[in-house]
Amino acid sequence: MNFPKISVIVTMYREGRLVGETIESILSQTFQDFEIIIIDNNSDLETLQTAKLYENKYPQKIRIVKELVQGIPSARNRGIKESRGEYIVFHDADDLSYPDRLEIQHLVLKNRSDLSVIGSWFDSITFENEIIERNISETRPDFWLESEHIFNLLYQDPTLKKKRAPIHFPLISTCFFRRETVVAVGMFDEKLNPRFFEENEFLLRMFFVGEVHIIPIALLAYRMHQQSGAKAIRNQMNWIGKIRQLNTFFAIVKEKHNKNPHAEEVFKKLRAYWLRYVSVSFLQYESGTKLGKIALWRSFKENPKDWKTIKLLFKSVLPKKLHPKLFWFDSLIREPLPDGANESLIRSLFS
Repeated sequence: MNFPKISVIVTMYREGRLVGETIESILSQTFQDFEIIIIDNNSDLETLQTAKLYENKYPQKIRIVKELVQGIPSARNRGIKESRGEYIVFHDADDLSYPDRLEIQHLVLKNRSDLSVIGSWFDSITFENEIIERNISETRPDFWLESEHIFNLLYQDPTLKKKRAPIHFPLISTCFFRRETVVAVGMFDEKLNPRFFEENEFLLRMFFVGEVHIIPIALLAYRMHQQSGAKAIRNQMNWIGKIRQLNTFFAIVKEKHNKNPHAEEVFKKLRAYWLRYVSVSFLQYESGTKLGKIALWRSFKENPKDWKTIKLLFKSVLPKKLHPKLFWFDSLIREPLPDGANESLIRSLFS
């Protein structure tokens, strides 16, 4: 049996013809000792047919594996179990790797035993492959930037080896890992199926067993979602579902790090920040003011010195007709709140 050096795991769902461009970008690598494992996670017909064309053309390089359980964690875990390489890359089915990506990352990781995660900068592109922005280095979305600062408090545990680099959540498609490390930390948590926050939770565990290093050049083009792709994601989970998923993420991380001497401080700060973040989703709705205020008051009690929360609380008591301008909304949403958006949910979040 052939054991390639690198296993590139491509999870596909509704990418259509774009999965072909992704596969072409991997096949065009300057480093050629790799396999491509394509996980068919209940893909639509166009996506599956496109991938099969490549599997038939390159049977020594490419194989398609079916994963019926819907979700990125389950799909990636299936890919890990199927992989034969010493190193692993998780690749979205509509992103493009630049030709020297595998060569550069392999060279770095094989010479750095202290590293558990290698990422890189990336470019963002349209569905017509036009560049939107080059050399993106910062964490995106902004929500995770402040979360990173809070999570870094966990590294103050005196039993841990001092970290040279702070926690950073790179784009998962830019990352490069040792397979044995991915397996050792427990792979992806399938409680976070079908999607959202599974990458951050996984990366947190990877950070605790080694350093993270970001290569300061763009090695990947990240494709921004077009309307059809964004709709498919929304159909899987609306914004209330996403809030529940964030709550699940909080519970998982809290359980795994509850013995850390800084755990109470970290999760108090996270709770305050995430409740403030959640409050804005409710305040956008004409019928969501009460729930938004409950989230804000909970946030304030956790961190009464946070001026951003204080400012939002003050704005929330002003007349509703002022809210759009005050909260940077174009207008208040007048349709009913989604199912499950209730006081019980708000009071139970991040407990």
